[in-house]
Parts: sequence; C-alpha cells; structure tokens
Amino acid sequence: MLLLSSFFPLSLILAASAAAPPGPSLRARRSGGCGKAPPFAPGQFNDYTTASGREYRVWLPAGYDESEPTPLILSYHGANRVISHQVALDRLSDPLFNDDHIVVYLQGTADDPSRPDHTTWEGAPDSTSDDVGFTREALDAVSAALCVDERRVFATGKSQGGGFVGRLACDAALSARVAAFAPVAGAYYIREIDTEAACLPASVTVPCAAARTDVPVLAFHGGADTTIRYAGGFRSGACLPSVRSWARQWARRDGLTGAPHNTSIPGSVHGVAMRYGEGADLGLVTLVYAGDDIGHDWPATVENSDNGGERIAAFNASAWIMDFFRGHALP
Repeated sequence: MLLLSSFFPLSLILAASAAAPPGPSLRARRSGGCGKAPPFAPGQFNDYTTASGREYRVWLPAGYDESEPTPLILSYHGANRVISHQVALDRLSDPLFNDDHIVVYLQGTADDPSRPDHTTWEGAPDSTSDDVGFTREALDAVSAALCVDERRVFATGKSQGGGFVGRLACDAALSARVAAFAPVAGAYYIREIDTEAACLPASVTVPCAAARTDVPVLAFHGGADTTIRYAGGFRSGACLPSVRSWARQWARRDGLTGAPHNTSIPGSVHGVAMRYGEGADLGLVTLVYAGDDIGHDWPATVENSDNGGERIAAFNASAWIMDFFRGHALP
C-alpha cells in the first residue's frame, strides 16, 4: 500500500504531501466514464436510483474534468438518517475540506414497513439489506458515467454507516476496490454472537475476509459515546467489540506488530491518535480517541447536528479523513 505521509500532526501531513510529487507508482486507473461529458454541472449534486431501486446522490467538485481521473469517496449516514443529514455532517462536499474528490452519498433502507424512518445498513442486528451489492451497483454506475480514478476510491461513514464501512473493508471483493476506510463512531456489530454471555468485547474475534493485507484504516471514537460505547458491549441483540480491540485486529491483519505510537491531540481532553506500524507503514492503521468529552459524534470544531454546539472537538475529522485518503491508493 502506498503511504505518502505520516498521519499526525496535520501540519506535517500537508508538508509531506506537498514535498512528494506524483511519480510512476501514482498513475491513475481510468474508469469507463473518462472522456464522457458529465451528466450534470460540476460543483453540484445530482440524485440517482440504481436498477434495483436504491437511491444515491453524487457531488462533483467544481474543477471536475472528464479527461482527468478523479478520486471518489463513498459516504454512509447513520441509522435512522438520510443522505441530506450525512451531507451536512461530513461536509465532504464543502471545498473547505474537499475540492478534488467526487463524493457518492448512499441511502440506507427502512426494512420494517411499520418504521419508515428507521434506516439501517447491512451488518446491523435488524438489517436485511444487501448493501454490499448496493455499493457495488452504485460504484459501477458512477464509474461508467464519470471519469473516476479506480485506484483512489475511499469509504467513510458514521455510526451504523461507519460499521458498514468496516464491513466493506472485510469484504473479499470490495476490499480490493476501495483503497482506504475511515469509519467515525462505528457500530461494528457481530451478529453471529447473539447472547450477552458470549459477548466478550475485549477479546471477541471480528469476522473478516479482506482480500489484502495492507488495508489502510483510520477510525474515530469518543470516550463519552453512550450509544456505541468505546469499551464495546452487548447491544440490540448483537456483540460490539471494544474499539481498541477492533483496531488491534486490523493492525494484526495488516502485519503491523507491536504497540501503537501514541500522540496527544492538542486542545482535547485526553484525546490521542494511536498509530500502528513502523517506517513507511506507520499509521497504516490509526485509531483516534477523540477525547473523554466527545460523544456519539462526528468530531468537528464547529457546531453540527451531532454535537449540538456542546461537545466541540479539538479537530475536524473531515480534514483528517481527507489527508488520510490523499495518502493512499490501491497497488
């Protein structure tokens, strides 16, 4: 896996990225949509429906050029949410954070007709949807219509959407198509363990069939999260691993041995970035403990729908995610 720069601190990431001009190893892989006029104006959103009836929304950066392969981000909202909520939360269509990646926002399903606002993602205890198939279908359609760099497809999401991002990273097919993964406050449900007595959060094994042993993962979680607790536990009829254990298992899968390198996050309440690996692989797996005071939130330095203006973070997760994504590409 190509790693252009260290993860933390942000200022060093930007300096390292600027100092490393693209070389032969950074050549793009052009999708079938290259050379086609975009179906809507750059700088705008457009809504689509897959052949199977699933909804998604695409945002084009203002500088999109159909002759230049463009990186793409898949973004997944939390449970009981919709696309518009995730657009406002992750702000990845805001040029302040992202002015050069296509963003595809996918819509979860309401599996229970009696609860039309209860949207879920595959892997959650009450989900019956094939969201891996939906992701593949949407990605295929966007790649056929737009000029996508197929070496630089990324995935992020919040809560159940973040848990589903973890599931994508463990999927044998999509782990080979998506270059890097960044879940936020992820709900990493293990449905196979459906009794509280069998749920041992610190040691439970997370099922995974990733096709690679160099999967970049950047995860965020707050210590005051009472919805998906940092320590894990039994919830909604399924087992949640501790977030530390979940990250350690990713480090082991990627062959990263030893304890993480910990760096305090300035301005946070005991926040720390835990980077696994050594040398060029340092930070290939990174767990960001956002702070003792951060709840079930997308960390931000301004008010958003998660923090309500009361749990302001010392950093913007969206900025860190974009720096992480820019440092990785498929081999």
